[in-house]
Amino acid sequence: MPIMPSQSLKIATISLFLAQVVASVFYRLVFHPLRRFPGPWLAAITKYYRGYYEVFCDGGWLDQLEVLHEKYGPVVRVTPNELHFSDPNAYNDIYVTSRVPKDPSWYTHTAPVSGSVMSEVDPKEATRRRLKLGSYFSRKAVLRLEELVQAKVNKLIKRLLSYQKPTNLHYGYRAATLDIISSYVFAQEMNALDSPDFKHPFLTAVDDLFSTVWLVKYLPFHLDRLPEWISRRIAPASIPLLDERQYIANKIDRVRTTDHDDPPEEKMGVFDLYLRDSSAGVPRWKLLDDGTAFQMAATDTTANACVTGTYHLLTKPDTLVKLRKELDEAWKDTEEVMKYEQLRQLPYLGGVIRECLRLSCGVTLATPRRVGKKEVNIVGFTVPPGTIIGCASYIVHSNPSLFPDPEDFIPERWLGDDSRKLEQYLVAFSKGPRTCLGINLAWCEMYLILANVFRKLDLEIFESTPDSVRFRDYIVPLFHEHPYVRVKGRRL
Repeated sequence: MPIMPSQSLKIATISLFLAQVVASVFYRLVFHPLRRFPGPWLAAITKYYRGYYEVFCDGGWLDQLEVLHEKYGPVVRVTPNELHFSDPNAYNDIYVTSRVPKDPSWYTHTAPVSGSVMSEVDPKEATRRRLKLGSYFSRKAVLRLEELVQAKVNKLIKRLLSYQKPTNLHYGYRAATLDIISSYVFAQEMNALDSPDFKHPFLTAVDDLFSTVWLVKYLPFHLDRLPEWISRRIAPASIPLLDERQYIANKIDRVRTTDHDDPPEEKMGVFDLYLRDSSAGVPRWKLLDDGTAFQMAATDTTANACVTGTYHLLTKPDTLVKLRKELDEAWKDTEEVMKYEQLRQLPYLGGVIRECLRLSCGVTLATPRRVGKKEVNIVGFTVPPGTIIGCASYIVHSNPSLFPDPEDFIPERWLGDDSRKLEQYLVAFSKGPRTCLGINLAWCEMYLILANVFRKLDLEIFESTPDSVRFRDYIVPLFHEHPYVRVKGRRL
């Protein structure tokens, strides 16, 4: 039976496609610049090797990274054009010394707020925007607004005391940090601490957003740029986030007009001050992403550190006794306010907080950088131009040569003679020119939250297991479970 012309065209098209696939696979395995780096052959030919663990293994890519490094060594080819390093010193080489620029393909497509200063891929533009924003998050600025943070912490303590049933502490801490950042940045009262069981709609919407982030990564379009009416229809769980973005958008539009009177400066949030004084030349959509990024990033990362530390303290009586002894001696009357600068002088509390940061790790993702036109040297390995490289903070924080028994909560490791050296490898806030802008506020929050909770409250863990602080990799940690606590009363 003769083949019809249309059939011939189909066969030719399929044959050409298969030939291209075979040629691509052959090139990536035999001729690609990364061919000499070890790794699974499947990872060398397709990005979907990594995608399988991200999408179908419930954010299991970090777990697989550990397996790969155990098998292949300190550098592994994890996609056709990407290397991951496990040597802790690689972190400094990638993000500080070499200053390899951010990978545009990831930050413009996958990052939830691609227009924010955190995702800005142009180094000069990032520096310009950070300089304008930096003063509003400086240590001096945070100390000036410390009373605002303390007021929210006081409210958290009061609400925890009011609960007669076991409380989801993860949501409690997140409600507190959401209220803090909203007041601090926007002079906005979200009142998350007043929500039943602390489950404010914004917080549950953030969970839903990050739980889909890996699926979105492999879509051919960016959901953030869909018209809002479509997003509201296809993703109703995101409505609280969209409503908040609209609030921020209205604030931007109001401040950028001239036919209004500004409120007194002491009643303005830092975002209002930034818009008024320094935002000229920044596109509206980038300002909108800035506002959204401040709120999301400053809520979960700090709360995750606090909940991690609280679980470990409540399940390690000897460690808890040491912390309470230090707090009780330094803070004899809980009716008096203990200032952040005073709390920073307490060494064991400082060790506890650093251990919280190490185990919660801030951002789980190995934030991707793309080598420019010249090759770079990363811990002795020559990496060719155009290669995507990264080193996950979790991998650094889990290194047993730096942190013996890395899964254990040991505040004492930060009190020894080598503690200054260890500080170099605490990378929860990143390092170098792209260090987290909110680092000073986060430190203040963690000191005030944990000191107040453990000095003022008598807590016990309730039906929680180590899974309560085991997390999945969804750019930020998403916990398998949430620890519950019972408040037995107030400590005097």
